[in-house]
Order: sequence, then structure tokens, then C-alpha cells
Amino acid sequence: MVNAAARFQSPLRDAPTPHVDTRALTAHCVAQMRGVTERQTADLAGIDAKAVLVVDMDNIDLASTSYVQKGEAPGSGDPLHYDAFIYRLCKLYGRRFR
Repeated sequence: MVNAAARFQSPLRDAPTPHVDTRALTAHCVAQMRGVTERQTADLAGIDAKAVLVVDMDNIDLASTSYVQKGEAPGSGDPLHYDAFIYRLCKLYGRRFR
């Protein structure tokens, strides 16, 4: 989960803190997740599947929270898109638990 909100109210601070460059920060976080190893078989190291969900949540107006599907967020067809994550899990678990 990556928060791309332009401002954010931390419960640890009195005032909202603006992000310096949310586009660059989001791109950085997505790029870092691309480097996380997915295991190819059950006996190898790595995680079973990975995804990046990008949200806009300022922690002030919770009703305005939204799922981001543009910009730096992984789009349809990207291996980090949620659909690819679910597909990979279903495929892996289907093979593993037949």
C-alpha cells in the first residue's frame, strides 16, 4: 500500500505535513517493490506474490479516500497490478494444493 496523498495528518503530529513530491515518492516505492523476489517454486526463497495498491488518503477527510489508478500506480497488465497478484496466487495455490 502506497499513499500518494498531497497532504497527510500523522497521528504523531499536530499539523498536516505536505509531501514534497508525491509522484516521485510513489514511483520510488513502486520501483522498490519491483525488486522484491517472488519465489518460483515452494522450496525457494521469496514471497508468493506481490502487488502495489496506491491510495490517496490524507487521514483528515477519510470519506475522500480513493484508490489511485493513474500516474505512477501500476496499471492493468503490470505485474504489480492487483489483478496480476490475484491471478498469480490462484495459479500457485492451485498447483500446490491440488
